Amino acid sequence: MRLFSALLNDVHFQIKYGFYFLYTFFSAIYIAVLLVCPQEYKKTVAAIIILSDPAMLGSFFIGGIWLLEKGEGLHRYWVISPLRTLEYILSKSVSLALISTIAANLIVAASLKHDVNYAMLTFSTFVGSMVFTIIGLIVATYAQSVNQYMILVSPLEIIITTPPILAAFGIWYPALDVFPGMALWHLINYSIGKTNHIEAWLFPVLLLWFSAALLLSYRRIPPAMQTEGGNKV
Repeated sequence: MRLFSALLNDVHFQIKYGFYFLYTFFSAIYIAVLLVCPQEYKKTVAAIIILSDPAMLGSFFIGGIWLLEKGEGLHRYWVISPLRTLEYILSKSVSLALISTIAANLIVAASLKHDVNYAMLTFSTFVGSMVFTIIGLIVATYAQSVNQYMILVSPLEIIITTPPILAAFGIWYPALDVFPGMALWHLINYSIGKTNHIEAWLFPVLLLWFSAALLLSYRRIPPAMQTEGGNKV
């Protein structure tokens, strides 16, 4: 019940600060781009768009959310809040993943329409978005300002997105498939019909990255809150 209430509050916060408007605006632009994109490149462009924006925007937004909460002094009440660490992390990651998943499905439905596995698209975008959002949350705890956060998170984003972008241009190294960006890239390609075969081990790879990110954030959030509101589990 606490998690559900926190999730509703986060969704309300995101609506209030225009997150849904931004996603709608950018989704409309991406749909327009894909509609005029040549057919032979459309699925590749769609995969790049879904990976780089709907799936990964959460890692940028979460930094602003964390720093805004910190600036408003909300973290100092952490010690008396009934919300647990795991619930806080899941509420933030799930709420942003919901927007990402909705945006990805809308983009694909409006521009591709055929040969789309929406269940796979939903799973891959949702889990991938949570992974990147939680990674962004961990990074945000080390930042003192939005500018500093962008400096810290940008190299990670480049590391995550470079292998899939190279793969889109035919430069692919199988060993890189164990990284979250590549695992998500393959799953997105399969879900939109760009590839007809998917390795089953890519599913647990993405879930393992989610578990690792969740564990690291679970250990990091309480110490980060401690100076302002206290430590708890």
